[in-house]
Amino acid sequence: MRGVAALLVAFFHLRFGIMGVPLLDYHVFSIRFGNRGYLWVDFFFILSGFILAYRYRDACMKLNLRIYGDFIRHRFARIWPLNLVTVALAILYLGLKNGAGFLSAKAIIANVLLVHGWGWYFPPPLDFPSWSLSGEWGAYLVLPLYLFLIARIRGGVVHLFIVAGLFLLLAWYAARFGHGTLDLLRERWGLGRCLIEVGIGVGLFQLHDLIHLRRIAGIGKTAVKTAKLFDAAAAASFVAIFFVFTYTANDLNFMPLAAALIFCLSLAEGMFSRMLSWRPMVVLGEISFSVYMLHAFVLWLMQDVPISFKSRLGFGFGTLYLLAAHLLVLALGYLSFQWIEKPGRKLVLGRLPMRRTSPS
Repeated sequence: MRGVAALLVAFFHLRFGIMGVPLLDYHVFSIRFGNRGYLWVDFFFILSGFILAYRYRDACMKLNLRIYGDFIRHRFARIWPLNLVTVALAILYLGLKNGAGFLSAKAIIANVLLVHGWGWYFPPPLDFPSWSLSGEWGAYLVLPLYLFLIARIRGGVVHLFIVAGLFLLLAWYAARFGHGTLDLLRERWGLGRCLIEVGIGVGLFQLHDLIHLRRIAGIGKTAVKTAKLFDAAAAASFVAIFFVFTYTANDLNFMPLAAALIFCLSLAEGMFSRMLSWRPMVVLGEISFSVYMLHAFVLWLMQDVPISFKSRLGFGFGTLYLLAAHLLVLALGYLSFQWIEKPGRKLVLGRLPMRRTSPS
């Protein structure tokens, strides 16, 4: 699902690269669910809280400086190498296109340190999707402490109230700083948006854990039926998201469905979850971070194509042009995962393979 969400965010942005293709741009922008694609970033935030709680909650129950440092080192290794590469590429591209004076030292430093979504913003934007990565980095710094505190609460009702309270807090935050929309909570207010939604993900994992333990204690057919019901609910939540995108205007309507999709999938066994477990879908999930971070560069290339050329494209060739842009994003994402993400992670964690000195 993370890979699907990354592609939907890419579609939201890449549409702007076909502006000028007769009729095609009109038809693509008339797909109303595509106009809300920015909300899949909120799906990422909730999913991060859920997965990191799954991965680190038990360790953080014994939190000390060594455990905290290990957590930060692993999260740094996960995101920083690719961020550094995209910042360098953005500096090169924007500098060549607009001149060296276009870039500010403050913007470059803020992007390298991943603090450009923490309440202040230094234009111009570099790799513009990275504002959400800045929010994630801020969440990583406080998450071990939050897990240390929240993991000791075992009552399901309490976690339901915590999740509900965080939803209400998000609604207030969006009204106060985003004029009722989540899309305006980016560079200046992105950190709060991320922290709240990561907290929702942690609460969902706590509820998942309680249900999962009870299901393990269940017997045979009852457990299988429950898993299939969760699978059906996950599929229904996914479909309902597109109805909400198309027929409602309130961004907050997306949030319960995104939470339900993550929660139900975590307990599901059925056709929908099997489809997402298909190897190509797993690979899409693995490269999703690179897809998200690199699609802006493909958009810039599309926008650099002269309007005079685009205006000569027919509907069919324009469609192929848009499809080719998505395929290019996927190819770059795969190469980046293999050549930047994985080696970068090993380099930071000190696990680069040693060269053998003999055939043995």
